[in-house]
Amino acid sequence: MKKIMFLLVLSTFLTLLLLFNACSDSTAPIISNESNPLKGAYILYYSPATGSDYAFYDAAKDSVTNFVYTSNNPGLKLNVNPGEMKLNSDRKLYITTLGIPGNNGTIYKIDPETNGVMDSLRFGASPFGFAINNNRIVVSNSGSNKVTILDLDFNIINDTIQVGPEPKNVLYGFNKYIISRMPGNTEPSLALIDEISNNVTKIFYPGVPVSSIYNVNGIFVSVNNNRNIYWIDPESFTTIDSFAVPTIFSSLSKLVFKTQNSFYVIANGNEVWLATVTSGTFTFTNILQATSDIFIRAASYEQNANELYLTSETFSGGNTLLILNGDNGTLKRVKSFAGNSSISIVFRYF
Repeated sequence: MKKIMFLLVLSTFLTLLLLFNACSDSTAPIISNESNPLKGAYILYYSPATGSDYAFYDAAKDSVTNFVYTSNNPGLKLNVNPGEMKLNSDRKLYITTLGIPGNNGTIYKIDPETNGVMDSLRFGASPFGFAINNNRIVVSNSGSNKVTILDLDFNIINDTIQVGPEPKNVLYGFNKYIISRMPGNTEPSLALIDEISNNVTKIFYPGVPVSSIYNVNGIFVSVNNNRNIYWIDPESFTTIDSFAVPTIFSSLSKLVFKTQNSFYVIANGNEVWLATVTSGTFTFTNILQATSDIFIRAASYEQNANELYLTSETFSGGNTLLILNGDNGTLKRVKSFAGNSSISIVFRYF
């Protein structure tokens, strides 16, 4: 594998760099540890009855509460078509909803203690994924070719940055906002926004980049209609290598961070592979095999218990939360929840 040994030599330096960036970021995610145990997990989804809503899995009680927002806000509904949910270090939930196509979507700030809306803003064109960094929220407008930059009070700072058609997910890493796209668009590029200048550069691939993660080794990108993971150097921001996932499926979907030397690859919404760097070589382990009645919608890794949380929407209409051993995929717990098209799984530690 080209350049792996070189990047492993740089691993210590880059780890320190990442830790410095996290410490200097006043909106860095809440860090979990053994003294800060998991309270539970939110699941953002859509329901024909309520529009966008979310469930809460209580880790201590091993139980699920559905329709948390509408149950706590009688007569009120979130906008339709959920986008993404994040729990920021200010201990507030942030949620985007795309809204009706052709109209503005909405971003919400919600108090997780009461589930009441503290602030909201209708804006943009189908706002979807977002990243929160240094008191700024960078939101993709999946119905256009732009991103919007907001402050934490939802004042628009910049809404003119053009990144190409149908941006979807936003990742912050190495002083860049990394923008992947909706899988059906016509431009197979990953967009990188400089956090200082807002200048945009693009990296093109054989397929549409649909997901990305980063660790000390660099940035990793999955594309549709392709089994390869593409590896971006964190200094030159060029693609330096690619490696094929040994899946039977022809397309990869979501990448999920696990550790600084491992991550999960979801193939076609059906399989889960664990990618690990060992002695300078990438290895892939299939920890969840495809079955005839499962489709993975959302995924997130919980580091305290070393568990991978997945939501599965079966073809027969059921929705389940699957909690797996993070190393070997052994199924530990299964919970049903309401709603459809689950988008995000967000952990709560307070």
